[in-house]
Amino acid sequence: MKNIINILILVTCITLISSCNKGFDKLNVNPNNPTSLDAAFLFTNAQFSTHAATMETEPTVVQQFINPFTGITAAFNFNQVNQTYTAQNWNAEYTGTNTGATTSAGPVQLLVQILSQLKGNAARSNLYNEARIWKAYQFMMLVDTYGDVPYTDAAQAYLNNVLTPKYDNQATIYTDLVNEVTAATAALDPSKDIVKADVFYAGNVAQWKKLGYSLLLRIGMRYSKIDPAKAQTIVKAAIAGGVMTSNADNCYLKYNATYVNPVSQNISTLANTYYLAAPFVNQLKNTGDPRLKFIAGKYASPAAAPTSVPDTISADQFGMPIGYSSATLSNAPGFRGSNGSGYNYSQINYTIFGNLTAPQFFITYGQTQLLLAEAAFKGWITGGSSPDVYYANGIRAAMDQWTTYNAAAIIPLSTENAFINSPAIAYNAANALNLINTQYWVASWGNGSEAWANFRRSGFPALSPNTISGQNITSGFVRRYVYPTLELSANLTNYQAAVADNGGPDDMDTRIFWDKQ
Repeated sequence: MKNIINILILVTCITLISSCNKGFDKLNVNPNNPTSLDAAFLFTNAQFSTHAATMETEPTVVQQFINPFTGITAAFNFNQVNQTYTAQNWNAEYTGTNTGATTSAGPVQLLVQILSQLKGNAARSNLYNEARIWKAYQFMMLVDTYGDVPYTDAAQAYLNNVLTPKYDNQATIYTDLVNEVTAATAALDPSKDIVKADVFYAGNVAQWKKLGYSLLLRIGMRYSKIDPAKAQTIVKAAIAGGVMTSNADNCYLKYNATYVNPVSQNISTLANTYYLAAPFVNQLKNTGDPRLKFIAGKYASPAAAPTSVPDTISADQFGMPIGYSSATLSNAPGFRGSNGSGYNYSQINYTIFGNLTAPQFFITYGQTQLLLAEAAFKGWITGGSSPDVYYANGIRAAMDQWTTYNAAAIIPLSTENAFINSPAIAYNAANALNLINTQYWVASWGNGSEAWANFRRSGFPALSPNTISGQNITSGFVRRYVYPTLELSANLTNYQAAVADNGGPDDMDTRIFWDKQ
């Protein structure tokens, strides 16, 4: 791992070239040509720099998490446009920062550079195709967040002198993602190069194939509301290719004491401001979910939570109510009062989920099984398992993956089975979509981008809108993020075209193409 860290530091310190559209003059004359760096090093950094949603963004939209302090953030608990948060995905993916600075390279820049270096290089075809798959993951997240984004022209400032990139139509990007993932996954060949610098699977081609087809399944399910026939076609192709078959195939980043989880590090710094949301805690508590003790904890001192032993007894857990700021929280029904420098509500369990070495999951076997459960319920799968079997498999897998956080975080099979067969959780066709997608919401805890996307796609869980006054939305829930304000000065003409193509205006009510009502 120390060697990997040294590589990452080297890659980061060299000014590679910013994203697609910021600091163009400097980028155009960058003397440090990234083509001199081995593509495998770039790939490692692209994996490590893939953006994970911070807790105050997507997890707050889907009511898993709250920061109620008005003077600190005023983020999505208040449903307000705040560029500190709405620009995060864009800046992290394109420039590798959350500030829009141009001294670093995000995964989009790195992956585009890899593809430019290796195109036509038969000796490194697996690295080339793995980069195609992982690039598709980045752009799926970007489209799901903003709609139209620079795609064809992205990261082309240095390569082709494209200084003001156009934004591609979001549906067109998705069509290309289907083509790219399909072709790249099929082209992976275990008899060719093994990418040892790959931090997900150490170059295991069979697992990369499963990742590619599981990503294709996820893409296909995004069409379920807007074009069910297209969704079915893509889903069938993914299943025929071969999706993940166990937790051993999970795609996630591993951290250690030297290279720590950035999300955990962030929430540890101001722990007394961060709480779990009532809808999420109530779902886990009221159904007797054995995962609650790994996720939630009560502390004698909220500020000291990261270095304290939590009370994880289920009956002691209470989520903070939705729709209140620190100025109005005392007016909430059942207000539980203050606690030292914070509030008397459940926080994150910093010994398990919030540990600095906790993994960051992107695509999992549990999520994949739950998507298959929905596809089977809709009759899109012929053969294979029945929806109730996929559903149960998905829940068990999501429970079992907690041992990746901590080897002691074991849920016995008997406990899992009792939970799956309990009245509140047991599969039934009349309530299948709610059950499946509520469990997807739980299984995606810690993967806020996916939890938010699937909530918009499926409409589940059935959350009540946040009614706090002063919000910048009218539709009940944030449907997309606004573009960074820097785009208005750096790339105004293309920005305006994108807003119009999205159906405008550039606000948080405008829906992504697959989220149409």
